[in-house]
Amino acid sequence: MSRDDANRARRERSTRYPGAPLAECVEFCRVIDTRGLDGLPASAIAAALGYKNAKTNTFSARLSAARQFGLLGLTEAGYTLTPLARSILHPVDPSELPGLYRRALREPPLYAELAQRLADRRLPEAPILANLLYHHHGITASAKLLAAESFLASVRFAGALDDEGIFRPEGGSIAGTAATNHAEAVPLVNAAAERPPASTPPPRRSEVRLDLRLWGPDEGKVIRLRAPEAITAASFERFLQTFRLLVRIEPGESG
Repeated sequence: MSRDDANRARRERSTRYPGAPLAECVEFCRVIDTRGLDGLPASAIAAALGYKNAKTNTFSARLSAARQFGLLGLTEAGYTLTPLARSILHPVDPSELPGLYRRALREPPLYAELAQRLADRRLPEAPILANLLYHHHGITASAKLLAAESFLASVRFAGALDDEGIFRPEGGSIAGTAATNHAEAVPLVNAAAERPPASTPPPRRSEVRLDLRLWGPDEGKVIRLRAPEAITAASFERFLQTFRLLVRIEPGESG
């Protein structure tokens, strides 16, 4: 074997894993649904969401992960929302959402293996889980921590931890409202929010209104936000995920 062949043989290729957690993928599909992008090719979806192309790391990671979670299917025409995704985005009975989340959690082959291996056990911290993925599941050293963090975030979002921190992929003794909180209705940020209406009514007593005038390279731009006085941590996290999906963060100018 030549030196080049030996080097090629040593190159690592990771087992496939979701590069984005389940919560991001659900919001990604929600944006596709809301903006009427269902059934379009990846390039058209990426362009509509403000990405340079479909190979942009963030976009391609979410697209691939959404497919692994069983939320998107690929046809000749493009990417389509699956029945599972539609059930999550438009639930007939919101009480079914935790079960739907856990069903999506078990869809990726890697997560199905972890569900069998770690069910009814306390999950390790991300660095330890990363080493487990490296030694037993074919995840490369460069990818192991991201894979571990995405898995743990997905488990928490799906409400698959009981109040003792035990992993319950099939449900059972699940802590209170962990998954239900993620399903609480939060207004979806969209393009219309970027244009203030001609006349904005004063905020209600139970609402907070924020007009944040930006500075530096963004001088002249304003972020306008109306929100309840109090929301759960889960709803706040969902807002941040949606904001990241819809607002392109441009790199700052080098000083």
